[in-house]
Amino acid sequence: MAKKTIKGEDGKIYVVKEQTGVKWYGHWYIWLGITIVIIVIGGVGFAVHQQRLQSQDQGTEAVLESSSSEDSNSSGTDSDSESDTNDSTSDDSDVQLSDGTDVSIKKRQTFKSNYGDTSFNNSDLEVTGVNVATTDIFSYDDDDNGNTSEEGFIAVSLSFTAGADMTLFDGQSVLNTSDGQQINIASMESQKIDDINSGATKKAVLVFFVPHLNKTNQFSSIRLKMDADTGDSGTLHTYDITIPLKSSK
Repeated sequence: MAKKTIKGEDGKIYVVKEQTGVKWYGHWYIWLGITIVIIVIGGVGFAVHQQRLQSQDQGTEAVLESSSSEDSNSSGTDSDSESDTNDSTSDDSDVQLSDGTDVSIKKRQTFKSNYGDTSFNNSDLEVTGVNVATTDIFSYDDDDNGNTSEEGFIAVSLSFTAGADMTLFDGQSVLNTSDGQQINIASMESQKIDDINSGATKKAVLVFFVPHLNKTNQFSSIRLKMDADTGDSGTLHTYDITIPLKSSK
């Protein structure tokens, strides 16, 4: 085959050297290597994400386990309930929150409850127990108040049977204590109900970190507020619950 030539400005004839062979991106092993690198990077990212989720779940489970209480039967009414209680006990156990904070529990007291509310859309909300615990002081980043010092927690156990498809906004619950403290839910440490279908029953444990808590029987009552909505216009309902906390006699 004749060689390709060109004539230069100087009048001389030059032979053009043609490129031979396959360009770098034409080799199959180049693309194989790129694919392997992408798979490795994606796998590492997924593993890190799973590890973070597992850490959050472990923190939530630790608080929920330390806040467990026995269920009792609902009264089937929407009035304030009477609450019984177990005696306070010294636990000296440690739990770890979802952010890695270690919390040492001093004493814990469980108040049973038979509160029931069937006033909204044939649904049944029951408060089955309230757990109050004192702890060593620890820090918590509250959504409204920033970094706060906490002296314990209150955990409210719920059971909810839905009369229609709806959302229970228990992840936005607010709790008031009888001594005037208003506390936002520690959503990451709580087991929530959220979306629920008609006829289904789900349980929840709502955790509230308390800035001022010296003893487990410090409160005579708590008040809990949360909203529920079926998604239809004008169906937003607010549950406003007051639970007496009475010491055993």
